[in-house]
Amino acid sequence: MDNNLIDICYKKQKKEINDSWSKLADRFGYVSGEALRSKFKKYRKSIGDLKSQNIVRDVEVDKKLDEFKNIPNYKESVEIKSDNTQVSDKLISMSLEESKDPEFVLRAHGYSNSEWVITSAKNSMWHMNTKEDGIGTLFSSKINVKPKSEHSWNEEDAKKIFSNLKTNKNKINIQPLQCKQNGKILVFAPSDFHYGLLSEKFDTGNEYNLEIAEDIYYYILSDVIHRVKNKCFEKVLFVLGNDFMNFDNLNNTTAHNTPQDNCSSWFNVINKATQLIIDGVDALSAVAPVDIVYVPSNHDTHSMFGIMQTINAYYRNDNNVNVDCSPLPRKYYKFGSTLLALSHDIKVKDALQIITSEAKDLWSGCEHIILLLAHLHQSMVYEKQGYLEIMRLPCSSGFSRWSNDKGYIQLEKKSQSLIVDMEDGIFDIMNTVIK
Repeated sequence: MDNNLIDICYKKQKKEINDSWSKLADRFGYVSGEALRSKFKKYRKSIGDLKSQNIVRDVEVDKKLDEFKNIPNYKESVEIKSDNTQVSDKLISMSLEESKDPEFVLRAHGYSNSEWVITSAKNSMWHMNTKEDGIGTLFSSKINVKPKSEHSWNEEDAKKIFSNLKTNKNKINIQPLQCKQNGKILVFAPSDFHYGLLSEKFDTGNEYNLEIAEDIYYYILSDVIHRVKNKCFEKVLFVLGNDFMNFDNLNNTTAHNTPQDNCSSWFNVINKATQLIIDGVDALSAVAPVDIVYVPSNHDTHSMFGIMQTINAYYRNDNNVNVDCSPLPRKYYKFGSTLLALSHDIKVKDALQIITSEAKDLWSGCEHIILLLAHLHQSMVYEKQGYLEIMRLPCSSGFSRWSNDKGYIQLEKKSQSLIVDMEDGIFDIMNTVIK
């Protein structure tokens, strides 16, 4: 502590500087702005008393400076335990009533009410500070907290997550150059992409992170567009979802609270995932008009639903892009006499019953009913159930530590895209193998 702080406090009192007492306290290492201001008042009063007694001497002033310096210190701490619980101990300025409010105390310790819950708390009055408008009380506050088992979503969360995503598209300049009414559509369906997953060869045999995932995504996109450059289509069906993202919330878990190994923050992954999707839609729009269909999945239920609302807003004025962003777990896309059923997973033995019940107005006039599944990280073709063909799409992300532990079988990393004929069903299957 030196005379510089005394001078600053005098300037603050005279409103010659704009810094708050809290900022000054932080800058000079005091526990709070109220404590600093209170001590300064006492210092001024004591100096005034000395002056009135006509006994101001350097030694007395130095003594008062030392008293000003010695505002009681409080050792704040945060302890993170192995079971993901935490203990926070800090000095908080609050009223007696506020000290009884768990939500206020939780926020005062820097924890979000939507992600953490207090398991125990102890607040002890520690120091009083005179304010100009009353009495403020400092409490020694110690709380034990644990993560909520499920993230509580609210309007504030949604605004925070999606407020900086771009939704303005002022100029429509992408023309579908390969569009022709020829009874064929291109189905682009990157499944189990698990963007955000961290996987390392040391413990999984697979290397995967944001940069690798982006390279794979653009490679699949480029490969498919190159292979159909001499073909024409009425539409491109872009199937999104199917675990496009690896985790669903700030707790780094799936929508079903399964912990995940992730390589970046939730906010960063959401921003980048949105841009990947926009890039994909723009590239495919050069082939033919794009119909986007969102398929909800277990890893990213809430996050992808939010992203899809952004995608819908981004393309709202684009006549070449149509977005189905509803949260329905199964989607149906009819093209001529071919019906595509889209679901992340389903009990195969119940598939025919479910589809003929849910899509009864669509399937009866179809010659081909094709169910596309994902989830199990490998391509499969199941035995037909009447007119129903069931396919399971492969995985492009590879093994994670969790899938290794569960013994999932994955022979290779690849993506499958389909050419579908409105009368003949699946016309061609294009495999993009990732090496």
